[in-house]
Amino acid sequence: MRSLRRAPRVAAWALLVLAVLLAHGLLLHALRPPSTALAPVAARGPVVALRLIVPGAAEPVPRVVAAPTPRPLAPRPRAVPAPPTPAAAPEQPAVEAAALPVYATRLPAAASLHYRLQRGETVGAARLQWQREAGDYLLRLDTAWPGQPAAGSASRGLIDAEGVAPVRHAELRRAREVRAANFQREAGRITFSGPQLAYALPPGAQDRLSWMIQLPGVVEADAALARAGASVTLFVVGTRGDAEPWRFEVLGAEALLLPAGEVPQALRLKREPTRPYDTRVEVWLDPARQHLPVRAVFTTLPGGQPLAMELAHAESELEIGSAAPR
Repeated sequence: MRSLRRAPRVAAWALLVLAVLLAHGLLLHALRPPSTALAPVAARGPVVALRLIVPGAAEPVPRVVAAPTPRPLAPRPRAVPAPPTPAAAPEQPAVEAAALPVYATRLPAAASLHYRLQRGETVGAARLQWQREAGDYLLRLDTAWPGQPAAGSASRGLIDAEGVAPVRHAELRRAREVRAANFQREAGRITFSGPQLAYALPPGAQDRLSWMIQLPGVVEADAALARAGASVTLFVVGTRGDAEPWRFEVLGAEALLLPAGEVPQALRLKREPTRPYDTRVEVWLDPARQHLPVRAVFTTLPGGQPLAMELAHAESELEIGSAAPR
């Protein structure tokens, strides 16, 4: 009986608690501000919500601001130096012109000479062609070695009061120029196709091929220069920017036995280099051939292997003494 009487009380308490909870819920719902659904915002960067709160005022709807996409920093421009303006090659006096002798010459008649070449055990061949006509000349040396492409050098220019006067000297590979020296006679300068150098052009200047004709012309014109102890100095220019006096000392006459035959009185001259890795030149001139070279030996010092060239034969007879003094 007592438990039956408690049932209505328990139910009453339960209803009372439920009513209190319901009242609290309604109160909280009344105090909450109405929410507004936010439409999605397409932002180009991260979305940031800014909530502006003013005391005593209803909380506003959050404002959505799209943060700007950070732009990559442009690289700071670097100063690029302007390319240097090409300047004309400075003219250098390779040697004082007053220190160089000027010789009378009697140049040889046109000739075509064939030589036997030898360096160590290797044997080759060369042909020297000397042509002159109406104050101009052309000189060419072609060499051939087993298993190597054709090579050589060429010199062309004028014949003037000093003898051979080069205008252009070139190294040849497969009959094409690879380097050259230019004798600018009107400007009085020597320039090169490779090195940016320029030299003053002295009287009687030669190149590394034309001296083989100029030296015979000098000795042919003055018998005193064919005596032992005499010397001949020529200003010689190469294609690689080298330019300096070559002093040939006369050593005397020697008998030679060459592929072309015997030369009883070959005049021997020698030029010693004045700097390392330059060329010693020994040359034998034949008085019976207007002092044209019949033998020559070239040796790069120090340590170079000598290159010898000896006359094998001439294609045409030389007219001894036919050239007028120059």
